Amino acid sequence: MATRSFITNSFKSVKTPKGKDKKEPTNDGHPSTSKADVEDELKILRHFDVTLEFGPCSGITRMERWERADKHGLNPPVIVKEILDKHLDDEEYTECLWKDYQL
Repeated sequence: MATRSFITNSFKSVKTPKGKDKKEPTNDGHPSTSKADVEDELKILRHFDVTLEFGPCSGITRMERWERADKHGLNPPVIVKEILDKHLDDEEYTECLWKDYQL
């Protein structure tokens, strides 16, 4: 009768030193690391979206809306611009609340 061979018998056993295989957590490009910070930032941006004094937000990005409001002297919140500057490439931050709805 033939002996059973396992695939594990074909490869050398390699053990990694303790602590070497642990990877540092990444922050995925977001300066804010905690979920609470992210949620607070998104809440500020949603409030900016529904504030009518800065004009309509459909069809433009939040940064375009902020710049337009600033250009017309409407004094948009500086915190909104700071948040948007930190997350320039993240659509969740740059697009308005109603981005998925047709005009």
